[in-house]
Amino acid sequence: MSTDPMVHHRKKRILAVDDDGLVRRSLELLLGEAGYEPFVVGSGQEALAALVQRHFDLLITDIRMPGMDGLQVIQAVRDYCREMKKHPIPEIVLTAYNDEHVKESAVRLGVREFLMKPFRVDEFLGVLERHLSF
Repeated sequence: MSTDPMVHHRKKRILAVDDDGLVRRSLELLLGEAGYEPFVVGSGQEALAALVQRHFDLLITDIRMPGMDGLQVIQAVRDYCREMKKHPIPEIVLTAYNDEHVKESAVRLGVREFLMKPFRVDEFLGVLERHLSF
């Protein structure tokens, strides 16, 4: 019998949403190499469809995306979790734009983590760890 406490825990599943293909691929590689189970999609609609299919431990979303923006994705995920009586999913917002209006909207929505792209890998992984530890 193994004494390693991680043997009995599944990998943390992370849902990442970004409309940029290069960012999606980078997130998928980074998250996978860090030991997480990434599920990376290109739109809010794809994120919501994925949420119906499986459980996620964390949501990472870009802000500026066509169709449904990141704040709308967050609100839709929260609404879904509430309606389905599921635990809320921690959220991290990624953006390449330093837009005060967007930051204010995110703060009003209750978003706690806001990372600028490009980000330092160690900083990014530290933020993930903070939100995934319990």
